Amino acid sequence: MKDLRNLKDIKQFEDMDIVSLDDLDALDEEESSGRRRLSFPFIRSGRKKHIKKWKTWQKIFSGVCVTVSAFLIISGSVFFMLRSKGEENLKTQVKEPVQEEDEEVREPGHYVFHNGKEYRYREDVINILCLGIDKKTGMEEEREGGTLGLADAILLISIDTERDALKIIAVPRDTMTQVQMTTEEGEVVETRNLQLTMQYAYGRTAAQSCELMVDTVSDLMYLVPIQRYCAINMQALPVINDAVGGVDVTVLEDMTWHAPEFVYGNTVHLQGQRALDYVQQRNELVTGSNMSRIERQKQYISAFIEKAKSMVTQDPSIPVTLFQQLTSNMTTNIQVEDIAYLVPELLKMSISPEQMQMIPGEVVPGEKLEEYHVDAEALKNLVIECFYEEVEDTKPDAAKKTETDAAEGTEAGEETDAAPQSEQ
Repeated sequence: MKDLRNLKDIKQFEDMDIVSLDDLDALDEEESSGRRRLSFPFIRSGRKKHIKKWKTWQKIFSGVCVTVSAFLIISGSVFFMLRSKGEENLKTQVKEPVQEEDEEVREPGHYVFHNGKEYRYREDVINILCLGIDKKTGMEEEREGGTLGLADAILLISIDTERDALKIIAVPRDTMTQVQMTTEEGEVVETRNLQLTMQYAYGRTAAQSCELMVDTVSDLMYLVPIQRYCAINMQALPVINDAVGGVDVTVLEDMTWHAPEFVYGNTVHLQGQRALDYVQQRNELVTGSNMSRIERQKQYISAFIEKAKSMVTQDPSIPVTLFQQLTSNMTTNIQVEDIAYLVPELLKMSISPEQMQMIPGEVVPGEKLEEYHVDAEALKNLVIECFYEEVEDTKPDAAKKTETDAAEGTEAGEETDAAPQSEQ
């Protein structure tokens, strides 16, 4: 019998690690010196473990999954950053009153005084002035007469992100107010009491026309902040309408003089040019026809918003696609990050006729054209109700009364200056 010390030399054990008695002696010496001792079994297979290889399709599938996951994570991060930037850009940060000498100075429009109370603008309310311009050419092209057009539709879209509420305030085009007059270089030199629709014509570029409209509408509504504007021409509406598959409405008044299907009470599907016809046409021979048109515009907008919400839920790319398609037929300062923030917010909201209002006033015959005269007191109540919240009173009554009288005295003077006149 061979010596067990030479067991490793036997051929059938050549693929195994054999621990001999000499090895055990060495292990005892290593253990005594603090080294870790080998564990049983003493005999270990020297054969290599078989590692299962992935098939080609498994590698491809795994790569695709990793790539898609990385794309979704990156896209989600970018979208989140855009939303955050959009929210920061859109929301007005109300500044606290600053003490200067013996009085507190407030940022115009951030605070309103009325009937002995102070109101503070609600920061979660975002206002966008939407304008429909009566021309078929590009936004920067002049129409006959050398102007960029008139504002036929004037709507203030109010988005309350805190209460998930959407409101639309229509401002009649014939509203009499202080219109800013400009030079050929675009410099404002004076104001005149004219119809609001005229303000757009005094801009030297489409952007300046929109900015003038924002300033004038804000002044009319007691300096309420208006964060963004969007103006479209007549070619844009059919594109916007058809992007959501058209809109169904029930005709509010007989318009067969323009289109045979526009019979009072008839339900029609508005597609292409017919959508523009329904919201734009009016019988100028009928007194108050602009008021009737505004009601149709409110009805259409309500139906469009509900249809658009449904379509955007199915295809979230629609707003960005439209934004790109309307470049020459739209002027706006709405940015991509604004859209990223607004679209998810708007999808949570709904609109009804009760949430669509017109600034209070009455139609009055002018020397040449109809005029809309605003009810100043009722308008101020509407503005406070929609955009402001009452400030908790922390001041002595005497100080508060003095401050309120001064503020309301200034407003009364402004209202007197803006009183409607018959001249245009």
